[in-house]
Amino acid sequence: MAFTTLPIAGTDLVDIQTVAEMALNGGTVPNFGPLGTQTFANDGKRYVWAKAGEAITASTATCSVNTTTFVATASAGTYAAPIFTMASGDYGWFSKASV
Repeated sequence: MAFTTLPIAGTDLVDIQTVAEMALNGGTVPNFGPLGTQTFANDGKRYVWAKAGEAITASTATCSVNTTTFVATASAGTYAAPIFTMASGDYGWFSKASV
């Protein structure tokens, strides 16, 4: 399991924030932010906090992340999706080789 090597301690790079979880918390605000936050992890990858713009299958290795909106799609990109399937509107850490 990857963990951050930058000073944002306690960040779970595996977990996602689902639309359903946000609804249970009484709002639509994710428990981490802002979108576009990046960190490097001990597995040699860079992670970016992004929002799924469509349903994305777990561990999809060809995701793209828009560099302006930080919305991820499951199409021809260089990022890998989190290990859980994501619905449109879910938030999570997308990884990319940093070297």
